[in-house]
Amino acid sequence: MLRFGVVLMLWSGPGLAADWQTLTGDQISAALTARVVVFPEGVAQYFLEDGRTIRAGSWGEWRVDSDRYCESWSGKRPICAEVDSDGIDLRFREDSGFVRAGRYGDL
Repeated sequence: MLRFGVVLMLWSGPGLAADWQTLTGDQISAALTARVVVFPEGVAQYFLEDGRTIRAGSWGEWRVDSDRYCESWSGKRPICAEVDSDGIDLRFREDSGFVRAGRYGDL
């Protein structure tokens, strides 16, 4: 068990960074517009300027609502999250408690 804890402490993957800053609405727009974010499982999500997004071959829509990122897929109800950044990583924190973190894939 101790070995697992040491490995976890040494792992520097997205989601475990220490210097996260919560982004405002304008910062979220700037962070995502015309960008690509790659998640740990290797799936890339593209954020187009016109509000469309594509992930794993599926098209959806994204927008910024106040200081929250919102996305909807296939006309379903939007899922919204606060967004944090540490510079090269982004973390999406949903109200449900689900957290998804990824790294820019277009740097």
